Amino acid sequence: MFSEWIRRTTYWTFDFLSGSKVKKHYVDIKNIMENNTSSIIFQKKKKYITDILEYASKHVEFYKPYYAYSTLNDFPIINKSIIKEHYDQFQSPEYSDANVINMHTSGSTGTPFVVRQDMNKRNRVLAEMIYFWGKAGFQVGIRYVFFRIWTSGNRKSKFSTISRNLVMSDILSLDENNLEIIRKMLKRDHKIKMLLGYASTFENLANYLLSCKDKPDMFSLKTVISGSEVLSETVRQKLNTVFNCNVVSLYSNQENGVLAQECIDNKEFHVNSASYVMEILKIDNDEPAPVGELGRVVITDLFNRAMPIIRYDTGDLARKKNRAECGWNTSVISQVEGRKVDMIYATDGTPLSPHTWSVYMWKYNELKQYQFIQEDEKKYTIKVNGAEGVYPDEDIELTMKEILGADAEITIEHVSQIPVLESGKFKKTICNYKPKMR
Repeated sequence: MFSEWIRRTTYWTFDFLSGSKVKKHYVDIKNIMENNTSSIIFQKKKKYITDILEYASKHVEFYKPYYAYSTLNDFPIINKSIIKEHYDQFQSPEYSDANVINMHTSGSTGTPFVVRQDMNKRNRVLAEMIYFWGKAGFQVGIRYVFFRIWTSGNRKSKFSTISRNLVMSDILSLDENNLEIIRKMLKRDHKIKMLLGYASTFENLANYLLSCKDKPDMFSLKTVISGSEVLSETVRQKLNTVFNCNVVSLYSNQENGVLAQECIDNKEFHVNSASYVMEILKIDNDEPAPVGELGRVVITDLFNRAMPIIRYDTGDLARKKNRAECGWNTSVISQVEGRKVDMIYATDGTPLSPHTWSVYMWKYNELKQYQFIQEDEKKYTIKVNGAEGVYPDEDIELTMKEILGADAEITIEHVSQIPVLESGKFKKTICNYKPKMR
């Protein structure tokens, strides 16, 4: 087994031989994030904004009407529905399918679609992960576990897992059998230093390990990074109790990359202003939300030219803060919301990861929206917007039964719109069933 040092050295050596594509982005991100008050950095970020706006308005059909723009505010607010409706118009003709990576996403809005990222953008994302994860204790080469639902569409190759020192752990089922498998793995493999996954996964894992009366000295973890859902303070404390390591929340998405992350010193999110412009706009209009007011997170991606994403309403909510309390002088936000999801149970009572639907609905990327509801022990409703004439009900029902059980009673409702909550957020999974205590 290669040591962490050898893996790290090998990774950066290969990057150097290919032109230091990741390292250059890493150095740039580090320079910007750690020198935010510098006038040179201010001018650099201003140039990044100008470059992407000029490129998009010159090459991308959707943005051509805004070629005479004066500021970023002259561009419209977009969302997943708008992108799906005008999908071809968001593509740059300069990038073919041969030199892009397709990022599948559904996220908190329940609207699956694909974002095409060029290779320079992809290298930027890799550098973002190395930098921000590194703020929580990660180093290239360390062994880490990635908890998610692994399918043929996202599973890494054997070479990739070995080179990254990555352990793929499938969390389709979060029953005691699977949790015990994870527990034994973490106790047996003391080279594992970091866990990456969803807050709901860590909640189930922490509860199970605490019920087993496990202690930190049974593991060798240094870092837990939770993403995609709100990490409650209760879950954070449980993770600290059982692992005694750094526990931070990561705010990222498939469409863009690492948007913000907590540092280990405080419970506030440091915005990745090296790669994005983040606006916090009012919930009911497109005016900037005052500091401290809950508002919509709107992102401008400064590096994706294959499919420029400008002023993109992520569907998430956050509050802008005046300044960082920890002393790291960056833009900061707090209380990132919008990804709270209910646990769904299979017909045999097995709790399923809330992100099951995100992965298994990838193949239905023509859908405008979907929402999954558990009505009772074996009764489920899935609302779909845009499936009629595109996807047979039988196919959707079969997909659901593969996950839930052959005896699942599936009702498919075709709707023209799925309403949002009073908060302005869309809830992709709803559980109206209260499972019996075992």
